[in-house]
Amino acid sequence: MNEQKAGSSNSIEWTRIRRPDGTRMRGYTWNPVAGCQHGCQWTMPDGKTAICYADSAASGIAKAAYPEGFAHHYWHPERLEEPLKVKEPSGIFLDSMSDLMGAWVPTEQIQQVLDICEKAHWHTFQLLTKNSPRLKQFDFPPNAWVGCSSPPDFMFGKPLDRKQQMAMLERSLTCLAQENVPVRWMSFEPLSWDCSSIVRRFAGVLKWAVIGAASNGRNYYPPKKSDLLALLWVLDAQKCRVFFKGNLRSLPWAANHWREEFPDWRQ
Repeated sequence: MNEQKAGSSNSIEWTRIRRPDGTRMRGYTWNPVAGCQHGCQWTMPDGKTAICYADSAASGIAKAAYPEGFAHHYWHPERLEEPLKVKEPSGIFLDSMSDLMGAWVPTEQIQQVLDICEKAHWHTFQLLTKNSPRLKQFDFPPNAWVGCSSPPDFMFGKPLDRKQQMAMLERSLTCLAQENVPVRWMSFEPLSWDCSSIVRRFAGVLKWAVIGAASNGRNYYPPKKSDLLALLWVLDAQKCRVFFKGNLRSLPWAANHWREEFPDWRQ
C-alpha cells in the first residue's frame, strides 16, 4: 500500500478521513487489482485531450509496474493482506489504479478484495467505479464507502455526448441508491457541466461528494462558477458533505470558500 501523506502534491487527500473529533486518519491507496480498460479521456477548454491520472502514471513514473500497459488486467494476490498489517485505523482507497468493478475483473478476484475489507474491519475502504451496474452483484461490508465517478468525455475510445453523459450519471445514482452502505458518494472530477438537475432528483442518495477541476499535467481548468454553485446548492439542500480537491483552487471563488468536509460515520 502507498501512504498518502499530507502536503504532498501527488497525494489523494480525501483518503485522510477526518474523524468526528476533528483528527485525521492516515490515508493509503491499495491496488490488488490494477489496470483499467475504460480509456477515459476529457476534452480541455483549449482543445487538448487529457487522459486519466492513473493511465498517465502507468505510462510515466509507474511504468515498470505496468509492463503490458495500463489497459492490461493485473492481479496481485500478494497484496491482498497488506491492509491487515496496518493496525492503525486508516482510510484506504482500494482502486486508485484500477476500477475494481470493471467488467473485465473476475468475480472471484473482486470477492477476495471485499473479503479482506470485511476482515480488516478497523479500516475505512473507499471505492469508486464507472461501472455502477456491477455494484448490484456484491454485498459490501459496513466499513466500505461505495461511490461512482462522474462520466468522462471519452470512454472505450468513443466520445460521449451530453445525452449519454446524463444517462450515465442517472444510472450511477440509480445504482448507488440501491446500495445499503454507510456512505454512498460521488467524485465529480472534473466538474465540467451543470449536472445539478440530475442530482436534485436523487435526494438522499449521496452522503458525500468530492469535486475537482479538469487537469492536463500541471495545467488546471476549473469549472464554471455557475456550475459549481448550482451543484453545491443541491448538495447542501440534501445535506450531502462536500470535499474540494486541491486542483479546485484554480477557481478563485472555490479557493475563497474552501470546503474539506467528510460525511458523518461511525466505526
